[in-house]
Amino acid sequence: MMKIGELARRTGVSIRMLRYYEQEGLLAPDRQESGYRDYSESDETAVRRIQMLTEAGLKLDAIRQLLPCMGAASPPETGAAAS
Repeated sequence: MMKIGELARRTGVSIRMLRYYEQEGLLAPDRQESGYRDYSESDETAVRRIQMLTEAGLKLDAIRQLLPCMGAASPPETGAAAS
């Protein structure tokens, strides 16, 4: 788990923009009892995907619809094919 400042540093996205993504429903970090946000590796992945889609010219409304579809996206494993 990481704090918002760490996520901002790792992704290059400002703290203000991360809070905006949360407000828009694109991120849903866990909260500590103190109210601090706790971000996971999957949140970092989501932020990177949001950046990629934004750079491709998509608006947040479209990203909001696409992001859940990308949730489990991972490259297929390589190796010996079953025969």
